Amino acid sequence: NEKSLKQSATTEQKISLADALLDVCENDSQLQETLLRDTGNFANNLAVLLRASVMTSAMSDVSLPTPKTLYPEGHDFAKYSMLNTLNIDVMTREDGSNGRRKFEALARDLHNYCKERGEELSFETWNNYKYVLLQLPVEKPLNESDKWFKKYQLIEKTLDTVLVGDDMAAKIQCMLEYIVMRHGDAARDALVEMGMLPKVLDVYEMSATMEAANIGITQWRQLVQCFKEYMNIDKISVSEDAWRKLGSDVGEIKTGVFSYVKNKKKGTRKENAVWWSMDPRAEFERNLADFANQCPDFDPKRIGAIQAIYAGDHGQGKHRFACKNVVHMLVDDGNGGLKQDKSQEPHTVIYPLADIKASKDTCEVFKGTIHQHLATGINQIVHGKVLFEKVEVTDKEGKQWKCTVIDKEHAKFDVETSEVVDAEPFMIGDLKYYSQMLGKEDFDSSWCCHCQLKYAEWQGLNDAVGAPWTLDLLRAQHVANERPPKATGVAMKGVREIPLFDIPVENYIWPILHTLIGIGNNILAYLVDYADNFIQLLPSQQVRLKKDVKILDKKIDEERASIAHFDSANTGSGKEMLKIAKRKIREMKSAINYVEGEAKEKLQKDIDEKEKEVSSLEAEREAMSKELERLKKEKATARKIDANSLYTGIDLILKKYGINRAEYHGGDLTGVHVKKLMESAKEITDDIRDYLIGSLHPESNETEDSIKETCSNVAALLTLWDAVLSNLHIRFPSTEQCDETQDYISAAIKLSHDMGMSKTVKGHGAQRHVVMQMKQVYGGLPEFDEQWAERIHQVGKKADMRLRNLNERRAALSRASSFRRAIKPETRFALKRLDKHKEGAAQANNGEAGGGEACQEGA
Repeated sequence: NEKSLKQSATTEQKISLADALLDVCENDSQLQETLLRDTGNFANNLAVLLRASVMTSAMSDVSLPTPKTLYPEGHDFAKYSMLNTLNIDVMTREDGSNGRRKFEALARDLHNYCKERGEELSFETWNNYKYVLLQLPVEKPLNESDKWFKKYQLIEKTLDTVLVGDDMAAKIQCMLEYIVMRHGDAARDALVEMGMLPKVLDVYEMSATMEAANIGITQWRQLVQCFKEYMNIDKISVSEDAWRKLGSDVGEIKTGVFSYVKNKKKGTRKENAVWWSMDPRAEFERNLADFANQCPDFDPKRIGAIQAIYAGDHGQGKHRFACKNVVHMLVDDGNGGLKQDKSQEPHTVIYPLADIKASKDTCEVFKGTIHQHLATGINQIVHGKVLFEKVEVTDKEGKQWKCTVIDKEHAKFDVETSEVVDAEPFMIGDLKYYSQMLGKEDFDSSWCCHCQLKYAEWQGLNDAVGAPWTLDLLRAQHVANERPPKATGVAMKGVREIPLFDIPVENYIWPILHTLIGIGNNILAYLVDYADNFIQLLPSQQVRLKKDVKILDKKIDEERASIAHFDSANTGSGKEMLKIAKRKIREMKSAINYVEGEAKEKLQKDIDEKEKEVSSLEAEREAMSKELERLKKEKATARKIDANSLYTGIDLILKKYGINRAEYHGGDLTGVHVKKLMESAKEITDDIRDYLIGSLHPESNETEDSIKETCSNVAALLTLWDAVLSNLHIRFPSTEQCDETQDYISAAIKLSHDMGMSKTVKGHGAQRHVVMQMKQVYGGLPEFDEQWAERIHQVGKKADMRLRNLNERRAALSRASSFRRAIKPETRFALKRLDKHKEGAAQANNGEAGGGEACQEGA
């Protein structure tokens, strides 16, 4: 009791008691709790108050000087009692007083004082709240934030000082909750920028993702649902409506069904070819306009050439027709003019134009389906020019480039202006396809498609130069062939009908890839035949069986295509006809119980006819399966016999260099593997030479020297053709480079002649036609390698698998929409970013595996 204490004790006793109480309170937690419970205050607070009371009472009897203050009572600054009693004035902010600087000096001294003693600079308020003063830098640049945060440990100090405990995760969560609550949008943007949160994909990134993963909107929805469920991501992309709108600028798609008899000799039932096509002219104009509007500072006067390269090919049960636009741009020559730039690659875009789903690949099917729909537009491009105009477009800022194919009736057709540019159409494909398009079907191996020479006339080392075909000459030849009595045999000159398109014959580019494949496989076949017949001395029956494998492979491919077509969901397919016939039978059997007399007899007759149809279709399907199994067994027998030949060892040597025979086409090499064979010709033939020398039959007339000579010739021949292939891909080749290419071809033809090899139509075309086109075509032939045309099967197959549940028209529309999305510049940029990431990942993975070869193979 403070009152009784004042009355019954001396000042010294009171001070001593207060000090003792203070000491006890600091060390006795139980006393602390008791006093807190009984008095509602902390013991040390009570002790301090008691001591202050004692000191006040003691000092009341002592005469002390009044402390000096800077500001009198009643002044605003007087309430700051400690600052008011200092010898210096740190509170004033009058001009010239340096009050602010003195205040900062005082604060600095307080900070340094506590720092040297390891004490925190803190204070408590009257209601027992404690505050700590931390040293924080101010107004530092954002780009140096890492430096200052690290130096002063700002976040750690703040969290440890403000929040109690060692659970850092809980402290961080508390801080993040505050940031998100007070600055939600900015916090999310910052986390997305840092890669801590996934960003919402824009419409182009969404399209690029679907394109790279080869998925449609149904699979995309499933992915979105998975992200929501498993990763708590509510939104990963823009809406489906935005995505659909991006691919809405699609041209008209036409579809149809064409019935044909697959084998007229056997009298088989009719099959249906289901097809779709788009207008070549409209797609050509649309894609050119895309390029013009995507190209910065586009000016039609800078166009060096526009080439429309059409390609068709049949494979995997489908004939696919596509186009590749190539635009060569000129650059400034430094003197105010324009020039070609060999180092600048042209702009290219590849787009599909038509598909035919049919097991048969003939002119009859092509003409009955997509021919007329394609010919109209392509012929307009052949005879027209391209007009570039700036026009106003809805939903677009400013004017946009519009491209239109104009004809001779247009006012600007013959006007010399930079707005009007010539466009030159070309055709690429294999020789079988060329023979069909030029009206020379089935004569592709016996008659040249470019000149009027037949097989016997181009044999020998120096064959004659044949008279070139033109469209007019082909049409005239067809008329002459049809004039009674109709021409037959050699008199037809391989012409069955008029050409299907108006593309000039000289613009049918000699097939570079197929020539490479054919010549490469012929050279390998020559070496294998040499091993079989002259080194191992194989029996004639085994040699014949080896040759039969190619024929068997072709028949197996045809049988598989027939089965696939029978089992497809196409209108008129065997499977569909079976389904319809069985349904009709069920319906008629249900109805027969409700009719009498002649109606019943007629209905029964119809049922019998349908049941015969079902039996016939089922028998046809079973016969296909049996024939396929028979062909497989026959091939297996031939392969088993073939396993004893030297080619098995040669095959192992080829595999050592990453060259594998295809499982189809009788073990022929594909284009990729033919290139490998040519590039490593010396090393491969050296290994084969040593293998053949070690396998020489005792009765063989060959010697080690003759084997070395043969293998050396094969290596030289492969190397020459490899040089030809390399030169054909030179952009804007010079006259010297063209002449060099012709020299390589002539040397290869001479060497193959000396080796006793016959000259195929591909060898003739390479000798007489390809270098001429290399000289005449703007930019050379790099863009005319039909490898891209082969790739349309891969792309088309992926699309078919993804859209297999849709009919041909809906599938074509979906594919065209996907293409329009993928061709947008923003989408292409997004795909390039993905490609860079893939390349980096592949290099990293191969680097871990070790070895430059692995890295190169991965790339």
